[in-house]
Amino acid sequence: MTTALLRPRPTWLPLATRIALVVSVVSLFSVAAPVTSVHYAVAVPLSLLVSAVLAVSIGIAPFVPRTAAAVHLVGLVALGLLTAPVETSPWPIPVTGIIGLSVLLVVLGVRSTWRLTAIVWAVATVLPLLLVAVTPGRWDQPAVWATSFVVSAGDTLLVAAAAVVIGQRRSIRQELVAARRDAELEQARRRTVEERSRIARELHDVVAHSMSVVHMQAESAPYRVADLPQEARAEFAAIAETSRTALREMRQLLGTLRGDTAAERAPQPDLTDLPALVQATRAAGIPVELDIDVADDVDRLAQLTVYRVVQEALGNVARHAPGASTVVTVRRLDTRLRVEVANTPPPAGTVPAAPPDDGGFGLAGMRERVTALDGTIDHGPVADGGFTVVVTLPVRVPAAGGGSR
Repeated sequence: MTTALLRPRPTWLPLATRIALVVSVVSLFSVAAPVTSVHYAVAVPLSLLVSAVLAVSIGIAPFVPRTAAAVHLVGLVALGLLTAPVETSPWPIPVTGIIGLSVLLVVLGVRSTWRLTAIVWAVATVLPLLLVAVTPGRWDQPAVWATSFVVSAGDTLLVAAAAVVIGQRRSIRQELVAARRDAELEQARRRTVEERSRIARELHDVVAHSMSVVHMQAESAPYRVADLPQEARAEFAAIAETSRTALREMRQLLGTLRGDTAAERAPQPDLTDLPALVQATRAAGIPVELDIDVADDVDRLAQLTVYRVVQEALGNVARHAPGASTVVTVRRLDTRLRVEVANTPPPAGTVPAAPPDDGGFGLAGMRERVTALDGTIDHGPVADGGFTVVVTLPVRVPAAGGGSR
């Protein structure tokens, strides 16, 4: 049963249903108007008007079911009153009225709730009795009105019941499809959480452990190595500080991957951290100059992006042009923030050290960060053999709540 309900519906079915409804409405009007006018001797304008009301109310039932039902019932009352003078024909609901009411109940049962369908059927069943009551001369003609009453009540009851069953099946199908979609989304969310947890475990077991070892060795080197020159002690201190910073950011990243909200709210690097980053790069043997002139009214996300861009650019200098003079410039230009990291060629005879990894993602990562903020990035070698990275970002003034606008 469930499998059958979840089977994909044919793509042509909605269009076919609309066409069938339009054909039914047009056919009902085309038949009801002349029958009402000729057989019941109703004036042509009135027969056209009542037939149009009954037909149009069926056409709009899928969109405004309550309004359509009310209009159709009013039309049935008008039809009964107009056809009352003819005492030899089916009355109070003519055959065309029974057919139209049946079509309306089908539309309501399939497209609306069963309660509305039941209410419309009950009202339509009581209406003939009310019409007979307001025309006392009809009480003594049960062959005229009783037959019409029984036929209309029984026929429309069967039609309404069948339509409600179809409508309930359609509703159940939609609920099952929605439940399956929610289950699939939940499974995808759980797989994402599991994958993030796995990545966090790998980072903790491999990268964080290795950085801890580097930090421990850099801290203990001055005590383990005798007569260590002061320059080497400073070098080891810089390595220890850099590894501590890397470990702190690694732990924050691990907390974010595991869904730790405290880690997500932890302070991120900003423009005030650039001097420390430059100082650490100088300690690694790269002469770096920092020229920054930016006010404090820059949103935190832009500041973080600037920090990461400069960090990656200086890392590229250390890997590919060790010892090259580098200038980092951060400027506020009206509504834009401009960041430039330019390095000269490395000193003659300098051989770049083997990178610790294959690399290849640094510039791509910078481009993704900058593009996410609707910024631009340009990078490439210059004529003298150096390399330049230029980034521009739109300036968003922080809002009172800590966001940006």
